Amino acid sequence: MPTNTDLNIPKFIARNDKLLFGIYGIASILCFCAAIYFKFYLLFALPFTALFLLLTLLNFKSVFFLMLLTLPVSVESYIGSFGTDLPSEPMVIILAACTILYLIYYKEEWQRNALRHPIFLLIMLLFLWSIFVTIFSTNVFLSVKYLLAKAWYLLGFLILPIILLKDKKNIKTFFWCLFIPTFFSVIYVITRHGLMKFTFDSITESVQPIYRNHVNYAVFITMLLPYIFLAKTWYPSNAWKHTLLKYSILLFLSAIYFSYTRGAWLAVVAMAAFYVVLRFNLTKYFLMVTAMATIVFSIYLIKDNNYLKYAPNYEHTIYHDELAEHLTSTFEMEDMSTVERFYRWIAAVNLFKQHPMVGVGPNNFTANYKPYTVTSYETYISDNEEKSTVHNYFLLLLTEQGIPALLLYIILLVTIFLTAQRVYNISSEENRKYIIAITLCIVSFLFNNTLSDLVEANKVGSLFFISLALLINFSSREISLKDKNR
Repeated sequence: MPTNTDLNIPKFIARNDKLLFGIYGIASILCFCAAIYFKFYLLFALPFTALFLLLTLLNFKSVFFLMLLTLPVSVESYIGSFGTDLPSEPMVIILAACTILYLIYYKEEWQRNALRHPIFLLIMLLFLWSIFVTIFSTNVFLSVKYLLAKAWYLLGFLILPIILLKDKKNIKTFFWCLFIPTFFSVIYVITRHGLMKFTFDSITESVQPIYRNHVNYAVFITMLLPYIFLAKTWYPSNAWKHTLLKYSILLFLSAIYFSYTRGAWLAVVAMAAFYVVLRFNLTKYFLMVTAMATIVFSIYLIKDNNYLKYAPNYEHTIYHDELAEHLTSTFEMEDMSTVERFYRWIAAVNLFKQHPMVGVGPNNFTANYKPYTVTSYETYISDNEEKSTVHNYFLLLLTEQGIPALLLYIILLVTIFLTAQRVYNISSEENRKYIIAITLCIVSFLFNNTLSDLVEANKVGSLFFISLALLINFSSREISLKDKNR
């Protein structure tokens, strides 16, 4: 079924175009005059905002791709105490509203297999559980803010891509809309970093203001890397696009190295390893080994408080300016960021014991974990002035939303991996390239998400949800097998 994204608004405009043009022209002149008279210059933007909203109503697919084009270079901004990413996040909110209207107008969309897929249903169950546990939240206001942001993320980055990205032509547009601005952002970061002689302690300054920190930067470009490998196969070897993408792979790998982000480095290795797992149909064994290793390691640390054996020396736990010292201190448990993670993970386990079923509420870990910390793991940055969370999404769910949320998330991960393997096994050789790229992007995200909390991160989390949407569509056989551009 072809996807319509116009809500039949163009028919109304076509019948009343002269009247609407006159009304818009008069309203714009009045806005400009009022802006000059009252010296309230934001009124100058009102007519252009109205045009953007009209474009959204006419065809919100074009606005979706425009949002993707701005996403990689959006800047985290604050209006008072309210934080947002400009200009992408306001566009996502508008698109979320359009998605709701679209689903109301085209009720038959709910009959499609993609919106009944196990991955989609599990994500919806997780969201519904978040709503339920908000009733028991220690700070309902913080939880409601989280739910609102989560809602428009799911609408704009999961449901809308399921609706729009149903053929390979649109997948190509999705890729180029993300790749082009990301490519220039990488050039920007590398240039700035190069002027600072690529030092380890200057990388965070180099990525700003486009990226919040070097971790978000490294994870995002690592996640995009499999799509670059995919896109390179779309063009013959003598085409300029093929050449651009080939050298972009080297550029991105260099950028990942000079990001000095250990999680991103390991994610590249993890993607290469999982490619072998996927190709040789080893996903079930991979899941079993991972589960057993996690259980054994967790039992070892908890039994007889063995984790205390690895408590660092407070005086020796510092931030290192040199990469070699940073890596060495990681293995010796004297690196500040590593020890701080353990400090919060231990607090998370202790906090969970007090609120095992419903947690302390979404977005409430930071306000509640301090009384549950262990002082032997305290570091110089344990004051947590930046208000960051536990740096492990499993523990974040466990502490904020309880055991049911963690179990749902684990089931979701198992379902994602088994779905990817099943679709890969039954797909044509051409479609397997897409499945590999989508799955490796998800693997990169999930690997880093065990060391950070990135689901709600603007650039990283959005690419994760879009990749899930693509996996759902391929699994539901929603992707057109014919590519008109080839």
